[in-house]
Amino acid sequence: MKNIILMAFLCIATASLAQDKPKLYTLPSPFERYNYSLATIRFGAAVPIGQLSDQYIDKATFKNFSASLEWVLPNRLSIGGEIGSSNLQKRIPRAVYEFEDQTISAVQTRTLVLQPFQAFVNYHFANKNDRIQPYIQLSGGGSRVDYSLYYGNLVDQYQKIRPTYGVGVGSKFLFKPDGSVGADLRAKYTNTPFKYDYIDGNASTLNVSVGIFYRWW
Repeated sequence: MKNIILMAFLCIATASLAQDKPKLYTLPSPFERYNYSLATIRFGAAVPIGQLSDQYIDKATFKNFSASLEWVLPNRLSIGGEIGSSNLQKRIPRAVYEFEDQTISAVQTRTLVLQPFQAFVNYHFANKNDRIQPYIQLSGGGSRVDYSLYYGNLVDQYQKIRPTYGVGVGSKFLFKPDGSVGADLRAKYTNTPFKYDYIDGNASTLNVSVGIFYRWW
């Protein structure tokens, strides 16, 4: 009888010690406890809007991509930098064009390449390790603008670096809880003041993109 009581006491004591022992698997994720880095590659569509659409090119393009590196802070903010490219193009049926000293018949091809390089700030509305993380974005920097207007094989080209700013909304989606890989959906308005030939004021686009990101700490 004494042996049974002793064994029962030992079992109760062992269970009590096991309950008091810290459970490491319940600790918050490192992505919640520390700053971490996040890299994203995006592909999508760029839609000309405003003066750019009215005066020069009104066709959307899927030749739109970007890459970004982001530093996620302990609060709901993150900061980073992004570079990208949007290649817009429109072809006009053959017509007769008059210049100062000549008249030509040609197919006009309008192109505009925007290559922005921007710093950005994101504000997230959810915790850093939630499966769905909606956010808003403000960005600013510069853009290399390549305006090339073709008349057959003849080209009128103008290149300039101009200031650029943008406002975006999007959401990150983790593929699994506490994972390192996920998707990022974003819609972003970008404006670049630009004035040359057909474009008289601004080159504005609405960019809708799908990205894949990888994060590490």
